[in-house]
Amino acid sequence: MPTTATQLVEGDRLKRLSESDARYWVPVILIFLGSCLRVFVCFQHNPMNYLWSDPLAHWIEGTHFPKGGYVGAANPILYQVYIFFLHKVTGDNKLAIALASAVLSVLMPWTFYRAARNFGVGKAAALWVWVLIAWTPSLLTIYHYIMMETLLLLLEGAALWMTARYLRKGGTEAFLTAVLFWTLACLTKQTVILLAATCLFWGWWKKRPSLRALGAAAVMVFVLLLPQALRTEIALGFVAPLGNPWLTRIQHRSGTKILWVDFYTHSNSHFHLQMLPHYMMYFGSPSVEVCPLSPFSSWMMRRAAGDSKLTITIDSAYGERDWKRAYEALHVSSSEWLAQWRENIIFFFFAPSWPESSVPEWDGKLEYEARWFWAPLIVLVFVWNLRAFVHRRFDLIPVAVTLFTLFLALQNLVTFEGRYRKPLEPLLLLNLVWLLEGGSEAPELHKENMSVAATNS
Repeated sequence: MPTTATQLVEGDRLKRLSESDARYWVPVILIFLGSCLRVFVCFQHNPMNYLWSDPLAHWIEGTHFPKGGYVGAANPILYQVYIFFLHKVTGDNKLAIALASAVLSVLMPWTFYRAARNFGVGKAAALWVWVLIAWTPSLLTIYHYIMMETLLLLLEGAALWMTARYLRKGGTEAFLTAVLFWTLACLTKQTVILLAATCLFWGWWKKRPSLRALGAAAVMVFVLLLPQALRTEIALGFVAPLGNPWLTRIQHRSGTKILWVDFYTHSNSHFHLQMLPHYMMYFGSPSVEVCPLSPFSSWMMRRAAGDSKLTITIDSAYGERDWKRAYEALHVSSSEWLAQWRENIIFFFFAPSWPESSVPEWDGKLEYEARWFWAPLIVLVFVWNLRAFVHRRFDLIPVAVTLFTLFLALQNLVTFEGRYRKPLEPLLLLNLVWLLEGGSEAPELHKENMSVAATNS
């Protein structure tokens, strides 16, 4: 029986529909499997089984919140609040805590998917953002530990989503929501301050919120920063709403393996609270134990050799004075500064994330081997973004990712660790998909997609 023109047209239409459906069901299946894997990892490797070093410190700080003396006050506050409520609600039940970690793990990639959609990325491409983040070992393994990054990544994705939402629809409510989530992210870890500033400045520049909205945002930020500001004034002797910045700076500049802090504190004259009068604490960076170029090289940072140490004495009665004096007493030559800077750049590109890579679990080993993926991706995305900038094509995604990359790669204030790269990693994957969809070549395509996203949201 001969084939009619109508049958040919119908067959072609069905073929296009089948191909179109495949664009969606393939990533959806991968998202489902990746989410199942994330839940499985949290229950197989229960976070309560890995309470040592930093995870143990975070757990103790949270369960003793708002007390905790110097150690609790020195760190950002929001993750301690999260652990405090997790401890109270679950009663330290291991299965309940694994479930909470699994929920954070599964939701985190979804927030970056929502950010991609609101930035105008097409649905099929945005689903691949979700897939890539869900299956990335570094962004998966961290969730079976009690670490700040587990909450930070979720808040970062939500803040980026709220920023894109504000750019799409404007309005006071959308602006205040974006400010809220970026403030919460900064209260979880200071690493994202530059990223938050870039996104909020971009939103102000593009949408010009009213003075009333800016005033309301300022009041909201002040209220959110106030609890930790008061807490640090009591425990540290000076106001530090995002935590004590001096400890890591002194440790890095000293060039020593171990930093001992002989810390004396006093009752606060305003709040009449008696603190534990004396602490003797030591701090070290996991980077001194890492060979970032292994197995190709056994190179380690210079301070890894020997047992060099520095002891400083701090009295909270004098506020920041002793911290500043200890820092200024460390005279670093230009050659030493450059040597520390070069070490930091190597660690930025190649260091594995700690503590995941230090535990002999299958997912930790996978994270360790997969670290080689980041250096070429960083270079690729960076060069591709610069190519777009040369052609005077700008958008918040490439601008924010480029500035954040430069900040992390070139900073020389603290000793870099592989996990400090973690807030950048999902952004790189989002930026990559944005570029592959045509962000650097056809900005008008993104305007069209943004209109579609607005219709679908």
